[in-house]
Amino acid sequence: MKRIITYMTAIAAATAAADAAAWQDMSSAVREKTSAEDEVFVPCSRKCRTSFAIIADIETYRECKAEIEAYREVLEDEGLGTYIMAGDWDDPMELRKQIISLSEKKPVLEGIVLVGDIPIAMIREGQHLTTAFKMDEERFPEFESSVASDRFYDDFDLDFELLGQDTTRSDVFYYRLSEKGAQTLRPEIYSARMKVPGVMQGDRYGILRDYLKKVVRAHIEQNVLDNMSYFAGHGYNSDCLTVWRQKPLVFRENFPYCFDRSSHNRFLNFREDRYMEDRLFNELQRDSTDFFMFSEHGEYDTQYISSSDTGIHSLEDALDRLKGSIIPSFEKYRGTADEEPFMKEVLDSVYHLSRETVSDSAIAEFNRDAEIAAKKLNITLDEIMKLKSNPRFIIFNACYNGSFHRNDGYVAGCHVFGPGDCIIAQGNTVNVLQDKWEDKMLGIVSMGERIGMWQREIPYLESHLIGDPTFRFTPHSEEEAGIVRQLHNDLIFNRDKAMVWKKYIKSDNHILRAAGISMLAGTAAEGADAAALGMLMDDCSPVVRMHALDALAKMKSALLAEAVTAGLDDPYEMIVRTSCHLAGDICDPSLAAPLEKTIEEHPDMVRVSGIAAGNALDVINGKKYTETEERLCDRDLPDSKRRSALRSFRNSNTAGAVPGLISIVTDATESESLRRDACEALGWYSLSVERERITAALEKMLEEDASVPERVRKEAVKTVRRLEDK
Repeated sequence: MKRIITYMTAIAAATAAADAAAWQDMSSAVREKTSAEDEVFVPCSRKCRTSFAIIADIETYRECKAEIEAYREVLEDEGLGTYIMAGDWDDPMELRKQIISLSEKKPVLEGIVLVGDIPIAMIREGQHLTTAFKMDEERFPEFESSVASDRFYDDFDLDFELLGQDTTRSDVFYYRLSEKGAQTLRPEIYSARMKVPGVMQGDRYGILRDYLKKVVRAHIEQNVLDNMSYFAGHGYNSDCLTVWRQKPLVFRENFPYCFDRSSHNRFLNFREDRYMEDRLFNELQRDSTDFFMFSEHGEYDTQYISSSDTGIHSLEDALDRLKGSIIPSFEKYRGTADEEPFMKEVLDSVYHLSRETVSDSAIAEFNRDAEIAAKKLNITLDEIMKLKSNPRFIIFNACYNGSFHRNDGYVAGCHVFGPGDCIIAQGNTVNVLQDKWEDKMLGIVSMGERIGMWQREIPYLESHLIGDPTFRFTPHSEEEAGIVRQLHNDLIFNRDKAMVWKKYIKSDNHILRAAGISMLAGTAAEGADAAALGMLMDDCSPVVRMHALDALAKMKSALLAEAVTAGLDDPYEMIVRTSCHLAGDICDPSLAAPLEKTIEEHPDMVRVSGIAAGNALDVINGKKYTETEERLCDRDLPDSKRRSALRSFRNSNTAGAVPGLISIVTDATESESLRRDACEALGWYSLSVERERITAALEKMLEEDASVPERVRKEAVKTVRRLEDK
């Protein structure tokens, strides 16, 4: 594919030297040459302000050429100039360089979609860019302990070092996140994957052709986002009924048109039925549903919906639960001298049940029913493929549901590429934080912004769009259409202009205020943190207040501790919970009293009083970690035990561990491996009151000690960048 780079360079030179006619002449010549060499580059055919690239492997392009060209045509009808690139790339870096080269041309590139068999980058040593993934990269296999991530393709400030190709998969490559690039995510463009799951039956190219036809139809139709569903699965933050109670209040702000009628919004909970599967299937197959969010546990092939101990809803449920307790106990005694005493005591005296309850036929029937019931607790790929998933947009706030790198199928892909009307889904390639703020800036999607633009502003290493990222809902009115056009323009052309976003935070529209303070935080403008604190204190919208708190954390503001204190007393549970997490990250002793007050006053906030606030107090007080700190510094222990101790401070940034960690990093007599790991652990103290102390110690070591091993030096540079948000 190196020839494509040459062609694109030639096109760029011709464009700079000549007029539009010269561009057309050159691009025609390129098309003729590339078609003969199994490589394709088709430039935009219309004059547009922004552009988009459809990138496919050559075989997919050949098999789906008509549908890809129809997709391009409908995008250009919308005013989005669209390139087509096709080829067989030897590795992800080759393609990454071409995407960056394309982004340097006009019109401005706003996004890409990777269609078919596009190389997959598996990222290592970048767990600080995920919400929760902290698997030990030394103990576990590369494929499991790396993060499949298209931030490789859409975030140009990151730098990567090739580690090698997978030994069994020619499309999988392992990269180390280098210290030379950024250590925070801020993609220049949005991206998505169109990858048909391998588990789907039939011709994968035929499935993709049908999907692309569906995409074209969706772009032509007029469809306001005015109908939504939300489901909270068991064992997740939905276990807190305060979270559940407040969801409609917040979603009403993000999706106002879904609340014009009661039938246009549905909030489902695993508690409603022991087996929610059929109810969810009905909801997914509604023709009218525009948007569906799942908050649940997940695997690449499973949506975990309910549990066997979900509440009793009928007498039959109660009897089944009782049998589930009695039968396993009976089978321990069956055929022994204790069988008869067991039946007399348990069946006759305690529960007054017939002895037929434990007959061979009854036990066999119970086991059959239990097996069937277990299958109804969760949703699996074979069930998804029988559905018509109709919501145009689905968010899977769950672990692993977006694992496009799995050859044996993945949840998000089976929904998107199935026979229903689903156009796009967001999912994660690894596990995700339960307390993740899943609806950040989501209101702009309701207004009619492209879903890719929303995804660009809420990036994590593991989060991905599956399907068409250019899809957008129809604005509710001409006035709203004008507002979203201006917003789209500002997100692309004025992203770093503080004066633009300062106007947004004064808007009467809470969605625009929320977007404004989020974008202002990225400009490093003077006074942005004071503006955010004022919004957290005074804005009537919980959505805006949450964005303001997030902005203060993003800016690493000196006002953050004050903001957290205010946040702990906010009526919106998500703000309180996030404030608890931030309190632990900051580790400021002044936050202990407000945390204790929160625990005392909010037993109704289960995730707060039962988990988040207590964890933060443990970190601030430090007593719980005294023994771990001692193990960390005990040189009589083997490195493996000391390493286990220091890894615990990646999650719990207690200040008491900092002296020991710094001592290990700067001590030339410690092992290189332990020094590197201690340095990496210090990188998690990015909001800590100890941050400046850590940075100073590492910079001093880098400046004064020329003998620092290369691995330790690289990690120290990376840690300083993490702490300074670079």
